[in-house]
Amino acid sequence: MDEKTVEQSMQLILHSGTGRSMVIEAVRDMLKDGDDAAAKKKIEAGGKEIGEAHDIQTAMMSAECDGHPVEKSILLIHAQDHFMTALAVRDMANLMVEMYAALKDKNEKAEADA
Repeated sequence: MDEKTVEQSMQLILHSGTGRSMVIEAVRDMLKDGDDAAAKKKIEAGGKEIGEAHDIQTAMMSAECDGHPVEKSILLIHAQDHFMTALAVRDMANLMVEMYAALKDKNEKAEADA
């Protein structure tokens, strides 16, 4: 496999993994301290890392569309797996934070009405 594809694959893994970890940490912190606003900010920061991975993937796809084939390998497939997992984790974390915030608001309203 050519050196450029190895480098891009490793960068995809790095940014995807970092973003995924940041997103999971955001949800864990929210469960500990109940701060859904802080969790949203942390997920956004993790999303920027995932965005870096997306840029790498887009560059690889653009190169291939421009007639510069990207050599396929297990490493590249592994990198794509990391990227797709990071996207799924980010999306689910956003839903979890929205659900947590909605339940918190509902409970606060019920307590105020009581």
